[in-house]
Amino acid sequence: MRRVVLIRVLLISIGALGALAQAPGDPAPRWPDGHVKLGSTPDHKGYWEVRPGLGGTPRAAEIPFQPWARAVYDYRQSTFSKDSPLVDCKASPGPSFFNAPGFEIVDAPEQKEIFFLNIAGPHSWRVIYMDGRAHPADPRPTYLGHSTGKWDGDTLVIDTVGFNEKQWAIGAYPNTAQLHLTERLSRPNLKSLTYEFTVDDMGAYTKPWSGKWSITEKTGSKWIPSGEMFEYICEDANR
Repeated sequence: MRRVVLIRVLLISIGALGALAQAPGDPAPRWPDGHVKLGSTPDHKGYWEVRPGLGGTPRAAEIPFQPWARAVYDYRQSTFSKDSPLVDCKASPGPSFFNAPGFEIVDAPEQKEIFFLNIAGPHSWRVIYMDGRAHPADPRPTYLGHSTGKWDGDTLVIDTVGFNEKQWAIGAYPNTAQLHLTERLSRPNLKSLTYEFTVDDMGAYTKPWSGKWSITEKTGSKWIPSGEMFEYICEDANR
């Protein structure tokens, strides 16, 4: 009888430990209107650190390249992307914006804008307009494009057009001025961030394609509690 009781206690203890291991972390902070705060808050300051290997893009064999785009990709791979505008301290949008060593997200609801600030590259920033505006009918082509955003539940959906052809939006994968980029960011808990993107660029690909990465407590890239953005001068680092 005693042995049976001990076994039951042991099983209950194991179950409790399993439940604890699977329990979610601290919840994501929220604004009074209920939507998630993707960056620092007065109670939870920090920034998102990016380490090499964050990934997110499918294998080249799964990308619906047009022939010329595949040739450009292969060349960039063979030369280790030495011609990347980001390496030359120029801004990169979309997936390429979220590069090492990290970035910060600043939500300014009183302005109806969300800002993305990165550390590396040109130490640049993106603005996401949250006021319901449409894209300009004929946007001036820029490195970062024109971005509008909206909330889909707890997910921030960003729609961007108006790119020039001087930047690399998706690493070594080429893009043209026809690029229409859709990004989705969600914060399941305090220390996790998930990013998904869809590339719709019929100038370089035969159909849209997507990628995804996640930052969690178990990945190399992490939420850095109480961490602060630091100065990074790209031009100085290139000398």
